[in-house]
Amino acid sequence: MKKFSLFLITSFVFLACAKNSDTVTKPGNNPPIIDSVSVSFDLLQLVPVADFTCYARDPDGDSLTYKWSASSGEFSGKGRTVKYIIPPCCDSIWNRVTVEVFDPYQAKASYTFKIKAPK
Repeated sequence: MKKFSLFLITSFVFLACAKNSDTVTKPGNNPPIIDSVSVSFDLLQLVPVADFTCYARDPDGDSLTYKWSASSGEFSGKGRTVKYIIPPCCDSIWNRVTVEVFDPYQAKASYTFKIKAPK
């Protein structure tokens, strides 16, 4: 199976656009930290599919939940690893993908990047 893998680091600008932000909601609580996001494309599918994995941690040791969104396409699965299905109409344009990571107190970190299916 032919795969094309990329490794994203939160401090690195990936494919021209990346954004990392965090929000704290409880005094004394630290927001999660997104260390990196990995992307792996499966080029043998009829529709381009990418596996995304978000590597995040919480300085306070709290459990984390993940929310994925994109400007087009859909996600399969939940949690830190999901499959992203790029619709046929949009495989040649840039798609904006965001992952938000929450702790139980709703403190969050988010990371946004742009991606398109490799040819």
